[in-house]
Formats: sequence, structure tokens, C-alpha cells
Amino acid sequence: MWAPFRSEGEWELARFLMKNVGQNKMDEFLKLNIVWDSGVSFENAHTFLRCVNKLRTGPAWTCEMIDVCGDIVGEDGTLKHKQVELWRRDPVECVQELMGNPVFRDAMSYVPERAYTDANGENRIYDEMWTGDWWWDVQTKLPEGAVVAPVILSSDKTSLSQFSGDKKAWPVYLTIGNISKDVRRQVSVHATVLIGYLPVSKLECFQKKGRSLAGYRLFHHSMSLLLRPLADAGRHGRDMICADGYLCRVHPILAAYIADFPEQCLVACNKESRCPRCLVQSNKRGDLEDWASRSMADTLKTLNRMRKNKRSRKFDAEGLRAVFDPFWKDLPFTNIFACLTPDILHQLHKGVFHDHLVQWCMSIVGEKEIDARFQAMTHYPALRRFKKGISSVSQWTRSEHKEMQRVFIGLLAGAVDDRILVVARSLLDFIYYAQLQ
Repeated sequence: MWAPFRSEGEWELARFLMKNVGQNKMDEFLKLNIVWDSGVSFENAHTFLRCVNKLRTGPAWTCEMIDVCGDIVGEDGTLKHKQVELWRRDPVECVQELMGNPVFRDAMSYVPERAYTDANGENRIYDEMWTGDWWWDVQTKLPEGAVVAPVILSSDKTSLSQFSGDKKAWPVYLTIGNISKDVRRQVSVHATVLIGYLPVSKLECFQKKGRSLAGYRLFHHSMSLLLRPLADAGRHGRDMICADGYLCRVHPILAAYIADFPEQCLVACNKESRCPRCLVQSNKRGDLEDWASRSMADTLKTLNRMRKNKRSRKFDAEGLRAVFDPFWKDLPFTNIFACLTPDILHQLHKGVFHDHLVQWCMSIVGEKEIDARFQAMTHYPALRRFKKGISSVSQWTRSEHKEMQRVFIGLLAGAVDDRILVVARSLLDFIYYAQLQ
């Protein structure tokens, strides 16, 4: 059961070593442990890591080469080409791995539920994915006895290191909504699986004006290759042994896509000046008006019309990009525009708090006064002090924003009109309510 380790104690020791001891100190630690327990099957870091490598690694990785044809003519008279790498794993196999993991047995749900705070069923609770309406709607479209596996994807193009030049990576992660979120969000339980690395390229085989559009199309082509197995499995299902030991017909269906705002627009095939979820005009954002949600069917029709005619009023009016084959077009039971989740960091912490509220208050009170009030904040163990104020903070991360928000109302008291305090408190209340679990 504990193979390739001899016993549960050896397994626990191995897990402790991997989490808490670096490879440089592993030999020294193992020598001490062998004196204490001579029954350990590994004597040094080399034999220990060789034993670890025997563990099951899950779905295999494959590398697929994508040939990108540019629009620049080379010296030989032909169009320049660029080959890029797409590293990927089968997402359905990753879902099967998560569904059958016995670690999640007590945290797994297989059917949708409706929960209420009262006996009359008037106040409904929405906390886990299986308590929402989406799962109920999809369940009615599937055969009786089918199990929905709501697939949650996330991706983020990121720099590898400040010391590695311009090298970047574009990882894509997968988890499922069957696992309760208090377990799913823990890094240590490995409920989120890396399923691919999208290609990152400067695409110098294209002229400068066409590189961004070529990058958008490359993203969607790569994602379509990565998620191709989901289309058939979502439509017809796949037999999987679940964590409770029963064999079920599981339909993995894309339910949510977590990304920052620029990447949301990339997924939705719209310009960053427009909303990726609805059809609000760029100069009407923030107005108290209702706007129609984007429709996958209408968007695909508009893109096909643009591909044939090269011009379309609706294409321009909806702020679309000329990505004619989005990766989500063949995914069953999926509305990609409803899948996009709020971006707390960029839309609330940086957008509402930093770019609007803080800048507005600084224009009223003055930058020096705001800094002086942060510097004069009372020492308290649970609060972070900004000794130099906040105007000199070079990188505003999530933790910086949250620490500033905790004391911002108190700092404004006595410096601004009471009406401004009401506005500031209302905005901060909204930010806190939006993050309720």
C-alpha cells in the first residue's frame, strides 16, 4: 500500500523531507534519522530521491510542435516560419485522477444540491459549486445517472524570474468543482493540476502590426489542442472510478475560467476596452444601465461573417478581435462568457481601491498628508505599518492592498468630509463582501 516505501512511517518521513528539508541538508538529516531508526530503506539524498522517482506521476506529458507561418518573405522568397512548443497532458485523464483520488473522498460531491437557511426554503445558500444553478441546468441535459465534473481552468502568462531576462511561461491549471473549495484551495492537497504550458513567442516571422493578432490566434489554437479531449468526454462521458469506489459515467464540462482581465478579453475574443461578459459600449461602462450578455452562438456567427466578408458592423460594435476559431467553440454545454470569474486583484484591489478611491482621496487631502497618516499609524501586532507612507510603494501586491484597506477609513477620519467617508466605507464594504467565501 505504501510502495515504494516500506511502511506508513517511512511514507510520512518522505513527505516531511520533501516539504521541509532542502536537498543540501537532506544527507545530514538522513544520517541522524538512520541512527534513530535503522529500518529506513534510504541512506542518503540520492537513494531517497531515486525512491521518490518511482512514485506514480499521473498523466504523461507530451510535447507538440506547432508550425506558425508568418507574413514576412524571407531571403529564399518564401514566407518565414516559426516552430513553437506546446507541452500538454490529457485534461480528461487529469480529471479522472482527481475524481478517483481517495484523499478527496470526504470532500467530494457528485450531484447538485439546493441548500436553504430556513425551513420554508425562501433563503437559498450559494457557497459550493454544486449549490448553484449552473450544475442543475447542465444535469437536465445529460442522461440519467450521469455525473457532472465541473472543470475549472486558470492560466496566467508570467515572467519566470527577474534575473532570467525576458523568459516567460504560460501555465494552464485544472481543478474540478466536485471537490469542496476549502480543500481545493489548499496548495498542499494538490487538487489543482498543471495540464499544459502554452507557447510564448515574439513571433518575429510577422510584421509588427500583425504580431498581436497572430499571438491571439496562437493562444486559441494551442488551447484547442490542449482541450480537444474535453469535447468528446463532455458530450458522451467517460467511465471513471470515483473516490468513493463506485464506477460512474463522468462528463467533464468547462464551468469556470480564472484569469486576469487582459486574459479574460483574450479568452472572450474581444478588445481590452470592452467587457468580456456583456455588450456594454466602451464609453458607457459604469453607467447604471442593463446590457445584454454576450452569446456564444451570436459571437461565432459574427466571427464567421467577418471571415467571409472582411467587414461587419456588428463585429466592430461588439469590439471583437479577428480570432475566427476560438478554442471554446466545440466545448459542449459551455457558455464561455458566463465562465469568466471576477478578477479580485485587478478589478477590486487595483481598480476600485487603488486607481479610484486612493487617488481620489489623495487629490482631496494631498499625498503628503496621506503618507503622514500611514506613518503615524499606531503599532499593533496584527497591522502592517507603512513607515514611508504608501506613495513610495513600488509594487502593489494583494497583501499590500488588503493591509491598506484595513486602516484606510480610520486614516481618513478628520481629514475629509463625512460624505467622502460614506463613499469610502461603501466601496470597502463592497470589496469585502465580494470576497466572502
